[in-house]
Amino acid sequence: MRGDDVPGRWRWRRGRALVTLARALRAWFRPTVWGLERVPQDRPVVYVGKHPRGWLYLETVLMGWLTFGDGRRPPFRTLEARGTLPQRAPGLGWMRRNVGAIPATSAAACAALARGESVLVFPGGAREARGPTDRVRWGGRRGFARIAAEAGAPIVPFAMAGADRQHPVRVPLGRRLSLWLPPVPLPVRLELRFGAPIPPPPAGDRAAIAAAAARAAHEAQALLASRRSARRPR
Repeated sequence: MRGDDVPGRWRWRRGRALVTLARALRAWFRPTVWGLERVPQDRPVVYVGKHPRGWLYLETVLMGWLTFGDGRRPPFRTLEARGTLPQRAPGLGWMRRNVGAIPATSAAACAALARGESVLVFPGGAREARGPTDRVRWGGRRGFARIAAEAGAPIVPFAMAGADRQHPVRVPLGRRLSLWLPPVPLPVRLELRFGAPIPPPPAGDRAAIAAAAARAAHEAQALLASRRSARRPR
């Protein structure tokens, strides 16, 4: 079963392997979770946050374990562009095929939400993966807000605070490819922070959709900043 064929709840084809991986990641990153009680349990949502500097697949597995691993919330499907080089890599490609990733299209996202599944979106994509640490750079990308409007799903901004420090060195290998060092992520402590849900804007209302997208970007950035503020000496 391919990731985009997974029906109902998120069924990992290699369930034991991924559960074991999620537990290992929890021990490695020692995550803390803030604001999860804000995330609705009775309806799917559009999770939206900054793309970490790195491959992202491990963080996605860990986030799934922490958010819906207990069965209290709908599982999420990660929206991603298809055909990229990392997806064809042996280990990363295996994870992509088995954690329920779906094409980054409005049709695929709305279909998942209609089935009762949440969706996970990283609007900044490569520009954030290669950009400054802890900096939201969505630059007018509003597709997630249009999806929320069409599906009538609330937007939940979140932050993977600390994730940008897993691979402190990036070696460019051409225009679109990077080598992240060290190849194994550093055991930095991760904080998964969730903001208050943003109501879905009215479908077709461009101004409301733009405002919802801007608010989500602002709150995602504030969630990243809150970690830095909490660690400053008083």
